[in-house]
Amino acid sequence: MNALRMAKGLGADVTILDIDVERLRFLDVAMDNFHTLYSNEANLDELMPDCDLLIWGRAVAGRQGSKADYPRNVAKMKRGSVLVDISIDQGGCAETARPTTHLDPIYVEEGSRIIA
Repeated sequence: MNALRMAKGLGADVTILDIDVERLRFLDVAMDNFHTLYSNEANLDELMPDCDLLIWGRAVAGRQGSKADYPRNVAKMKRGSVLVDISIDQGGCAETARPTTHLDPIYVEEGSRIIA
């Protein structure tokens, strides 16, 4: 919620996708002036072409989460956009995700900067 507050404070148009419907309902009640959507491939595909920054993570306690068809999705993002894969320690969100280091944290794929 703090990241949401910071982004809104900077004037960002924020959409949160989650598979926890109760969490989305809570956010809708607790905060205003942003969007919530159920996290599925169709909603993600619809948002990616207009997205400047995507912070993408899948937390699956004790196991690696499933990966998305990442090259196809990244190709939908506009050039110069940024994707932050915060699930890299569990194998990442994407087929082509690869760990990076603090000294070299960014790579480019399909014209988008990837931070993993």
